[in-house]
Amino acid sequence: LCDWQGRRIVYCIGRPRDENWMREVNEEVICIVEKGRKNAKFTAKQLDNRRGPFPAEAIRYSHSGGQPSNTKHSARNLKVLETILANPAICRLSGIANSAYKRFCPGMYEEYQKNSDALRAWKPSLCQNFKNTVFAVTTVNFGPQVIADDHVDNGNFGPGGCTISNAGNFNDHKGGEMVLWNLGVIIHSALIRHQNLPIQPGKSRYLITQYSAGALFQYVANGFLQQQGSFGTSHRAEERAIETRECTAVEGIIK
Repeated sequence: LCDWQGRRIVYCIGRPRDENWMREVNEEVICIVEKGRKNAKFTAKQLDNRRGPFPAEAIRYSHSGGQPSNTKHSARNLKVLETILANPAICRLSGIANSAYKRFCPGMYEEYQKNSDALRAWKPSLCQNFKNTVFAVTTVNFGPQVIADDHVDNGNFGPGGCTISNAGNFNDHKGGEMVLWNLGVIIHSALIRHQNLPIQPGKSRYLITQYSAGALFQYVANGFLQQQGSFGTSHRAEERAIETRECTAVEGIIK
């Protein structure tokens, strides 16, 4: 999907031409995520989050103040999440999403790779969810009917993107479509209002998303320092940093 100037905004990646895909990947993802949903114990906030009334939990590293760090989980939920991420079917979903991002957005993929490498070289304790991923976080939306409300993922890296992988037994010709509300303007994925249409009663839909927080890129750009106070009394240094971020935002549309 492109804007009126032909700049690419959204890519729709089909499943591989593999006759065993539905059995080996789709059904396995349904099984492992549904098993995880039953074994995990969610908080009230996780059960009814801002994206909708279904359990969801994000895992790996982000930045919400202080230094970037790995996400924290109960021992029970950590075991569930790591079991899901180690599943070969989930790894295939991640691999396809990362390969597509590298193929269609090579410049931005490189930005993600450099930022990820820099962060993990600076702080080796930061963990990756998958061997060949450039994304810092994976969110497992446990369903069993993931129907996202109208929302904006404004914590994501604005110039970049996120990947969304579906699984389930719903009929995609009768529901579950993704609605992007404001593609009439030039915006980035972290600013697009989006939601999903309802699916058929009794059917399932699960969602795996991968993304990186914008604050992680800002942290590296600031020399591994917090935004506030990172420039001392140098207003020109702060101006240069803002100019760099603005250029990155514009370039992100075409990278």
